[in-house]
Amino acid sequence: MTLSELKLLYREDELVEAVIEPSVEENMWIVEFRHSGGGLMLLTDMKGSEVHYRDLDSASKSALAVGFNQVRIAS
Repeated sequence: MTLSELKLLYREDELVEAVIEPSVEENMWIVEFRHSGGGLMLLTDMKGSEVHYRDLDSASKSALAVGFNQVRIAS
């Protein structure tokens, strides 16, 4: 889901957690969001491709942009 779509879900109280996880691509990170109904929603670009980050700071900024005050980092 795009950042805009995730922001809308957050405002509708449908997202409960932001999680940064290591990507399958070496030294990269992805951002996922836990949905209140269960399951994870991956941050994607407009084409539906995973958004990858080179560092935790950049990934955290995107997660916080959705509306969360904190982000969990999974390892």
